[in-house]
Amino acid sequence: MFLKMVKNDFVRQKIVTISVFVFIAMAVLLGASAINNIANLIQSMSDLQERAVPADITQMHSGEFDQAEIDKFTEEQRENIAMQETMVLLTLDGSNIHFGNNQTMAGTVQDISFVVQNKKFDFIMDLDNKKLDVTEGEVAVPIYFMQQYDLKIGDTITVKSGEYENEFVISDYARDYEMNSSLTSSKRFVINQADYNEMLLKQAGELEYLIEFKLHENGDSQGLQTAYIEGGLPANGPTVGGKIFLMFNAMSDAAVAMVIILISVLLIIIASLCIRLTFLATIDEDLREIGVMKAIGISKKDIKKVYLNKYRVMSVVAGIIGYLLSFAVVNLFNGNMRLYISSDLSGNLKYVLSLIAPLLVYFMIVMYCKKVLKRIDKISAVEALRKDFMERGKNQKYSFPLLKNKFFSTNIYMGLRDVCKRFKLYRLLFFIFIVCTFIVILPINIYNTMNSPEFSTYMGIGKSDMRIDLRRTDSIIEDFKKLQEELKNDSDIEKYAAYITSSYQVKNAEGSWDYMNIETGDFSVFPLNYLEGRAPEGEGEISLSFANASKDGLNKNVGDEVAVNVGGEEKNLKVTGIYQDITNGGKTAKAHTSLGVNDEAVLWYIVYMDVAQGVDIREKMDYYQNAYDSAQVNDIKEYTRQTLGNIIDQMSTVVIGAFAIAVIIAVLITALFLRMLLSKDMSQIAIMRSMGLTSKNIKHQYMAGTMMVLILGIIVGVLASNYLGELLVSMAMSTMGAAKIEFVHVVWQTWLLCPLVLIVVVGFTIFVSCKVAVKDDLSVVLRS
Repeated sequence: MFLKMVKNDFVRQKIVTISVFVFIAMAVLLGASAINNIANLIQSMSDLQERAVPADITQMHSGEFDQAEIDKFTEEQRENIAMQETMVLLTLDGSNIHFGNNQTMAGTVQDISFVVQNKKFDFIMDLDNKKLDVTEGEVAVPIYFMQQYDLKIGDTITVKSGEYENEFVISDYARDYEMNSSLTSSKRFVINQADYNEMLLKQAGELEYLIEFKLHENGDSQGLQTAYIEGGLPANGPTVGGKIFLMFNAMSDAAVAMVIILISVLLIIIASLCIRLTFLATIDEDLREIGVMKAIGISKKDIKKVYLNKYRVMSVVAGIIGYLLSFAVVNLFNGNMRLYISSDLSGNLKYVLSLIAPLLVYFMIVMYCKKVLKRIDKISAVEALRKDFMERGKNQKYSFPLLKNKFFSTNIYMGLRDVCKRFKLYRLLFFIFIVCTFIVILPINIYNTMNSPEFSTYMGIGKSDMRIDLRRTDSIIEDFKKLQEELKNDSDIEKYAAYITSSYQVKNAEGSWDYMNIETGDFSVFPLNYLEGRAPEGEGEISLSFANASKDGLNKNVGDEVAVNVGGEEKNLKVTGIYQDITNGGKTAKAHTSLGVNDEAVLWYIVYMDVAQGVDIREKMDYYQNAYDSAQVNDIKEYTRQTLGNIIDQMSTVVIGAFAIAVIIAVLITALFLRMLLSKDMSQIAIMRSMGLTSKNIKHQYMAGTMMVLILGIIVGVLASNYLGELLVSMAMSTMGAAKIEFVHVVWQTWLLCPLVLIVVVGFTIFVSCKVAVKDDLSVVLRS
């Protein structure tokens, strides 16, 4: 009997049932897709890590090097070190790499190195996650450059450096666990040993070293790094732990998964509210039937089961469909993962973990249904048969008499009046419109912020027009001085500031010494936005990145002191400020120029500048790029785009998907709500029509009210995405070193284009829904 009643209810409320079904299925679909994405990420990262065998500690070094010292240290630390290998890199400028129609890689922000495959660990893989084996005359190109320059298998690249010139055929793409991500500033091209020896013989490129250690399972990573530092071993470059490579590889896919999960949670909330709306409308319509069932002795439990079984069946079927479709939809989001981490995402983990979504949605829907159905417990048989129980308690305090209307037409005023008098009824639609707007605007704000030059402030960089990085060459110090002198005399340059980053020993929270990158220079020229305090302005002052100042770092606050080893002496520097930086694992620092330069451990030289008004930035960039062979010249927007390229590309996909989902939600909910409302107001509509109001008059009333709710919902939704969205994104980014994100708002998108699209789509839905409903036969309505 119950199955028959459930079936009849499906037939009676097809539109309502289909709408709620779609929302449940979409919530499961997105939730399962996000979990599927995370499961794929976990499994593919584990597979790549197992095959590539990355280093646990990597010390980058340029300058004099003696492998015998490293071998001796390795033997002394055998209780910690399982394997040691040193990769020798031949680093070239992008202008030395030629391809296509007389093109070069001069515009890249990445350091380019040519290497041969390692023998013990830190293997560079092909797209099938097999160790690359490159034959003579061929080269394996990093995936990053394959995407950026559209390089194909079989294309050629030519390396020209001094007396050396050679053409290589691209035989494969290099999947590099340690340097895959655009957030790492170096990329490795893999060539054959014979070609490498020839490049080395003809001194093509600068020598750099990756001193890598693979630890035993229980090896003491921190203790090993401390011993390495205290041993005075080669360390003219940053030290990177294996966890940093893991985080960089997973960052873009994890960020997309978090946004999808957020949208999925909002869809679950919407589905629950739809069910509440449907239940209230259904119980209102079936009040007499409920009274009859109670009068003939059917228990409250059995009456509730009639309504609950429908949503149990719906949740199960929608859950299965959403679960199955998620394995197709997830391909829209895992393209980056297939390219950079693993081409084979056929593991079984995703099938198990993705079940969390349909099961969670099922239990949430059923529990919510039970809560809403408690209303039946309050209805006695007599009250139900009187059919005025649901109308009790309505506040009639505000009547909004028509005579007081001075600004609107009668139909519009009556529509607005209805919303004000029955806002409790309209508040669900109001909330839905807020959520739809939030789903649209939040991804757009994230995308625009990451794609803006102002995002550089979250990378520890002040806002400027241009950035010049000087690569390490024998003449780098002279070039650095010459560049500053030229900038000083260049009338096209409005202002500039030079910075030197060196590696220093810093005493950590446990009292032992760690290496930390400290940048020195005048930070008042291109100021950062500080979370707390200010930039270092005088002698003995230092500012720390958020990650460095946190409990997982040095555990310092503004006003505390940091002990730094300067020239063999311990010097205490006062912390004046805390800023945000997602580069270099988030752990950096900035100090006043009085700290000096650690000449033995200089990492890089950078100059920022603003051009004078009317000066063409591109021409000025080309000039300095040609004038200084070792220079890497970029505008800040391009630097940010190349560094965050993968994340920005994936976020653009999320923007399109979120927009489509929000429009579907808005259309279905609006149609569902108006159907319920017009059904509820059937007798009122009949009375208005019998008094002479036309169908057009009545339609305009409902359209005016619903459109007002939509506009208010859009306004609140945009404000929520601007402010609440900032809070949510800041919480997520705090683990990466950016604890307070401020969105870059493109006003014409957030306040004009997106709201206009929602208004047009929802307005058309309102027009169609009202047009159908108010033209029913009046005599039938009055008789009923």
